[in-house]
Amino acid sequence: MNTAPAFLIDGAQAVPHSRVDVRALDVDFYAFSSHKLYGPTGIGVLYGREELLQAMPPWQGGGDMIRTVTFAKSTYNDLPWKFEAGTPHISGAVGLGAAIDYVEALGLDAIAAHEQAAATACDGAIDGHSRRTDHRHRGSQGRRRVLHHVGRASARHRHDSRSRRRRHPHRAPLRMPVMDFFGVPATARASFGCYSTSEDVTRLIAAVERVREVFA
Repeated sequence: MNTAPAFLIDGAQAVPHSRVDVRALDVDFYAFSSHKLYGPTGIGVLYGREELLQAMPPWQGGGDMIRTVTFAKSTYNDLPWKFEAGTPHISGAVGLGAAIDYVEALGLDAIAAHEQAAATACDGAIDGHSRRTDHRHRGSQGRRRVLHHVGRASARHRHDSRSRRRRHPHRAPLRMPVMDFFGVPATARASFGCYSTSEDVTRLIAAVERVREVFA
């Protein structure tokens, strides 16, 4: 068996904003989650090279992943059923399909333009904060993240009428090394999408200004 390293791309941030051609990427595995694509939670997509999937053993048993079972040996089903043990997430798959249809109907170019407009509005209204992003060169092709040093805000972290969406500062494990590198105890993130409205942008700007007043 070939022991060369395999490469996996996490495309969760890219799929809602850009077209992905796994063959052009020449990648071994490509994965994305449904909820990042405005679909239901608990389901996603994994693409893998056929020869690698054929060589891999199933990671879970049950249901349609078995072809034959004897006391001597078991044989596995063909792809993709080899990795589909038990009852599939039928409702989630239907919901993900509907979400994909929705994004396709809106058009990825239209979504990118909408997100760009929201990002530009923030650029013109928020000055002097720590912003480490360039939406033109992100893998998400238009997704905008605003990172703001909020100091003691982690101790006061809450959901209220001034916050459209806020997350625990350590919820994403890979964020912690970044925070250590820049020497900040917490961050607040704003993520634009096709659902973002001008009211959302206005409230975000007001919230950032409020943070600056309190923790300046």
